[in-house]
Amino acid sequence: MGGGVLSVSLIGVGVLQTVVYLLFIRAIDLYEREQFRYVVPVFIWGLTMAVVISLVFNTVGAVALGAVVDAEAVDVLTAVFVAPVVEECAKGLALLIAFVVASLVSLRRGGIEFSGVMDGVVYGSAVGFGLSIVEDVIYYAQTYSEFGNQTFVVRRLFGGFGHAVFTSLTGIGIGLIPWVRSGALKVLLPIVGLTAAILMHACFNLSATLFGPLAYVFLFLVLVMYAVLIVLWLWVERRTIREELRDEVAAGTISAHEYAILPTYFPRTFYYLGLLTAGRIGEYRRAKKVHEAAVNLAFIKRVGREPYAAPQHRKAELLRRRIAELRGRPLRFRPSAAP
Repeated sequence: MGGGVLSVSLIGVGVLQTVVYLLFIRAIDLYEREQFRYVVPVFIWGLTMAVVISLVFNTVGAVALGAVVDAEAVDVLTAVFVAPVVEECAKGLALLIAFVVASLVSLRRGGIEFSGVMDGVVYGSAVGFGLSIVEDVIYYAQTYSEFGNQTFVVRRLFGGFGHAVFTSLTGIGIGLIPWVRSGALKVLLPIVGLTAAILMHACFNLSATLFGPLAYVFLFLVLVMYAVLIVLWLWVERRTIREELRDEVAAGTISAHEYAILPTYFPRTFYYLGLLTAGRIGEYRRAKKVHEAAVNLAFIKRVGREPYAAPQHRKAELLRRRIAELRGRPLRFRPSAAP
């Protein structure tokens, strides 16, 4: 009975940890935080569809390998050559669907829902965390009679970011589609991202097969690389906000004070806290919406510079109109055809 209670407790802690990880990843997207209505379905895909697809095709691959090699070799070959391909494709499919849906929605309402490195990291992490917790529970159930508790704890503490990190590479490849001009690059980047995710996943599985828990040293180094990449991209986003919104002050879209605080996280956060502590809840909500639209406008202007990017120009106009409506005044200018 005690073992059963412990099992439920460990699984519950693992699920809670997964949610905390996901909230943390979403929170470090400082300037254009993804909406839960997009993130949660991607997470659920990882919990369900990605797991089912992976179980089916990993099993098929293992059976096919079992016809030509012994059982021990099947485990190694499946872990290194089959599982990374199957699982990264299963998770990557969720990101591709999310990107298409977000793009269609943004055409109608303006904004930019899946774009850039941080969005790729958030969505990639969401689907990765979903598959990871189910995979760990399955391993826990299989090894419980021997050392399941220790295995589960180790995988949760050190490996919770594993699937998230791998699939984030696919997400980054997809997220960069709006940021490049070349049509060839728009096709190539997601392929490169998926390939890199598969190779990194395979390297981790191979190191785990050869060196056991020391594989998490490899994962730690990868996480350090991701931290550097995230810091660099946040700098790019901050610079983009400064450059693209400068002329919006003169045009009346945003105020000089808003232009000063939008690229800086802490002054903007303290401004919101000031409104809340003063009891100005309505003004706080309106300011959040205006600032979200303004940041989206900056990114839309940045990615809409290609000569064939007319849809981006329409999105920019929609965002300017939304800001004007939130302020309760008509639009005082006509945006140029090319931001």
